[in-house]
Amino acid sequence: MQLQLLFHLLSQVRDEWTVDAVIVGARTVHDVSPEGSGFRNTRTPMQRTYTYGRHMNLTQFMARQNKVVLATTGIGLLVIAILIQLVSPAGFEAHIFYLVPISFFAWFLSGRTGLVVSILSTAAALAMHRTIVPYARDHIAYWNALAWLALYIFFVQIISEVRNLYTRERAWSHTDSLTGIPNRRSFFEQLDVEKSRARRYGRPLTLAYIDLDHFKQINDRFGHNTGDQLLKIVGRIMADGVRRADIVARLGGDEFAMLFPETTEVSAAAALAKLRSSLNAAMKQHDWPVTFSIGAVTFQPPPESVQEIIGAADKAMYAVKKNGGGRSLSIDQVA
Repeated sequence: MQLQLLFHLLSQVRDEWTVDAVIVGARTVHDVSPEGSGFRNTRTPMQRTYTYGRHMNLTQFMARQNKVVLATTGIGLLVIAILIQLVSPAGFEAHIFYLVPISFFAWFLSGRTGLVVSILSTAAALAMHRTIVPYARDHIAYWNALAWLALYIFFVQIISEVRNLYTRERAWSHTDSLTGIPNRRSFFEQLDVEKSRARRYGRPLTLAYIDLDHFKQINDRFGHNTGDQLLKIVGRIMADGVRRADIVARLGGDEFAMLFPETTEVSAAAALAKLRSSLNAAMKQHDWPVTFSIGAVTFQPPPESVQEIIGAADKAMYAVKKNGGGRSLSIDQVA
């Protein structure tokens, strides 16, 4: 019964994602073409839906804590299990409560730590059992302790394996399978975190949208394998061309995004110009007729609404595409 209960609880350990905001509607972009350019916008307003946000469950919350907090919490759970056994009447089997701290240590720290806690729990339970029931037969008490230790070790092994599978699956769900960089889901999660941090400390935050011009021609002329190769190259150049604190993601198709925490409009514009130069050089090297439309927006501090940040970057990017593409546009929106 207890095994079934634990497996049911572990199966519920997953990210809980909900739609916190949706932007749906036609994008109306003012014509920023130079006078006399003769350029006309042939792109129709696009409808685009953004979903982002999350509700943090207990597992996610604890996973964000440092080892000191986790160890303290685990020790607290172990003390509670010991107290339960101390106040339990004679004959009551309280070993089951040790599964809580053992499972906690195995999941949040390591399987090896879980094994150590299993041995400590067995020793503590045995010592208290002999104190509460001093005339119990020694060999029965030891056999019971060995049986529970075997069960604890079994649980630690199962929990460690489930944790590894969970960690691997969560990493896959946050990574774009083609380029290896973060995907849309991961990006909007981190955007929400960085937005809150920038608002808390009054720091600037820059979001850039990057769209590949004429990418469809690559698929039509050279095939989808070449198109995939191009996207991989773009993802690698973007990931290699930013700081460790910056965030790069593929939002889908031929659209990418970059997030620059604590970065002003001037600094972001310089970084994006360098990036676009590297991207153009790679396209020229492979003789691919692809250019890059980049729209960036800087907030200091950013607004409360993530959809406002996204909408501003989206509008800037489509202003560039309306102007012929292959350029960058940076907008500084200081609060």
